[in-house]
Amino acid sequence: MIQFFVTDLDNTLLNDQKEINPEDQLALEKLIAAGVKICLASGRSDHELSKVMNNLEAKYHRISQNGAYVRTPEGMSLRSTVFEGDLAKRIYESAEEKNLFGFIATEDRILIPNRDHPSIPEIEKGLKIEFEEHPGALHEIGQQLQPSKLCYFGTEDQLHDLQSHIQHYFPDEVESYISDVHCMDFMPKNVSKGTALAYLLDYLQIQPDCVACAGDSYNDISMFELIPHSFVMKHANPEVKAHAKREIQSVSEAVEWILQYNKQVQ
Repeated sequence: MIQFFVTDLDNTLLNDQKEINPEDQLALEKLIAAGVKICLASGRSDHELSKVMNNLEAKYHRISQNGAYVRTPEGMSLRSTVFEGDLAKRIYESAEEKNLFGFIATEDRILIPNRDHPSIPEIEKGLKIEFEEHPGALHEIGQQLQPSKLCYFGTEDQLHDLQSHIQHYFPDEVESYISDVHCMDFMPKNVSKGTALAYLLDYLQIQPDCVACAGDSYNDISMFELIPHSFVMKHANPEVKAHAKREIQSVSEAVEWILQYNKQVQ
């Protein structure tokens, strides 16, 4: 029986306007009414996940920044992982030669050293966030600032080039995921949605075969590999689809499958 449902946000639960379709909201309400717990799992920051919950007028478990942070519905922190020392600074400085826009994420801040890059307004509009300009950010890393993620934007070829560059210079110190079509995240080693979900399930004493998850991007693969009942959006890249069990067009479709499955196994 499915006891727990985990869903990605961007391009899964959230549509192109970064909003939740009414049928998906209704589906989540049905799950809660049926006794199934819900978790939001995203590359976004926890305060952004909290905004989604506020819009839904609900409280869920949440995995933010690709697994760096895990919180209960009440907001209690279960897990927190950041880059050690000045590693994030060294990665950021190494990436600068590729001339791509990137930001520095802590648990509750999204920082940029300056607003010089011309793509910033477009990216802010697309993500529906506002970057905090902080000229001293790089100097404070490892001291006042403890980043948990570095995020870069570019074409697919540019991002793969950056990924190869960073993996060459930091081969055993960083994880990297394409989290959206034009977005790549660099994380501390062994941080992923999958490792965070495994930690949360152990805390809740729920077995993976009692869990279903939905997503659409490379940063969701680690969840697909952990969870037998995995759903991937039809628009996802074929490489991502290869790791999931079923394709769906919406979160509501996954929810209907879960509700029917639970009826059959009762």
